[in-house]
Amino acid sequence: MSLVFLIIILMALMCFGVPIGFAIGGATMASIFLFTDINPVINAQYCFSGINSFTVMAIPFFMLAGLVMSTGGIARRIVNFASSLVDFVTGAVGCIAMLACMFFGTVCGSGMATASAIGGMMIPEMKRAGYDPAYAATIICFGGIVGPVLPPSLAFVLYGAVTNVSVSKLFLAGILPGVFLGFTFLGMNIFMCKRMGIDLRGKDAGEVKTVYVPMAVSLKNRAKRIWVALKEGIWALLAPVIILGGIYSGVFTPTEAACVSVVYAIIVSVFVYREMGKKDLYNTILDAAVLNGITSFLLGYSTVFSTFMTFEKVPQKISMFLMGVSQNPFVVLLVVNVLILSIGLFLDLVPAIIIMAPLLMPTMAGMGVDPVHFGVIMAVNLGIGLCTPPYGCNLFVGAAVAKIKMESMMKYVGPLLISALACLLVITFVPWLSMVFIK
Repeated sequence: MSLVFLIIILMALMCFGVPIGFAIGGATMASIFLFTDINPVINAQYCFSGINSFTVMAIPFFMLAGLVMSTGGIARRIVNFASSLVDFVTGAVGCIAMLACMFFGTVCGSGMATASAIGGMMIPEMKRAGYDPAYAATIICFGGIVGPVLPPSLAFVLYGAVTNVSVSKLFLAGILPGVFLGFTFLGMNIFMCKRMGIDLRGKDAGEVKTVYVPMAVSLKNRAKRIWVALKEGIWALLAPVIILGGIYSGVFTPTEAACVSVVYAIIVSVFVYREMGKKDLYNTILDAAVLNGITSFLLGYSTVFSTFMTFEKVPQKISMFLMGVSQNPFVVLLVVNVLILSIGLFLDLVPAIIIMAPLLMPTMAGMGVDPVHFGVIMAVNLGIGLCTPPYGCNLFVGAAVAKIKMESMMKYVGPLLISALACLLVITFVPWLSMVFIK
């Protein structure tokens, strides 16, 4: 009865437009007060314990690093380097945007931050290249999905914090799935551009070469352009190398890496590129503080919510339900994917991980699914949720940056969503992709 009451109150508050943090906190407190003998002071205790974590400290610093890089010239140089790599293919501008999202995701680890930073630069460029603004925004939104999968990922930090799984192992596990996801979107963009007849190159554009350029010369020119972009953006491109290299070599922890990324981004933006002044830095820190306040509040009450679920033995009930569906791990994984995708329709990535990971992981472990592999599955699922209405945060960001209505993007969401779901199935049922770098 208490669980039914909790869910009804939670959904009612969300339907009335109550912010998700207040909805989770209010529904949980009401359920604890009415249906248990637990002292209500436990709400404050678990709110504090939910954010009083060394691992969770990485979240605000990665947020700040992403904001500094998007305003201090680092993101722009990442885009320039991506352009030097793929500007000769059909759909080149869209491919540049997708590749830039992948590079930027390896720095900030946030899907929304990636969509906002790269979208602000690339959506106007795609418009000038003849892209429908709605399609340009959609490409950016799906590029943002890669952020929560490629390391360093805020999704993995959260998952590791609530399940006690090694964050470093999760980062390693996300490398191949993230690259696989990003390159699938690259291929779909090329296919859709050919089909729509936009941003065509070479034979697709009906070009007839009047002057033959030897392959050796062409490759030399391409290499020269890549070298120039690399030299100009070397400080930007060193960021993921320093961050991930430090983590994997054991020089610093993921939380310490987040602090290093902030210091590095500020030094490069202020003293090397000189594109960020004192006022810009102050405003960026202020924006990061506001974002962290929202996330911390949500994280605190999500911890209370998951604790109440544990008191009510919800993980055991879910396990019994899934075991009742089938004893076959493949069938159970399919059902769990549908469940998490459904949750992603209504919840942001942060509360979804905090609520669902502790509930589902025991069942998955009992079915023989490695907790690290399940973390990747959950990150991909909830990353897809960023691009599925009604609570598709990336869609809101893309529509706002492109200055269009979100409804106009729906006709382009379908093909990219199908691609994402196909990747999810491969990642789910081919554990090698996630576990190949885990010893």
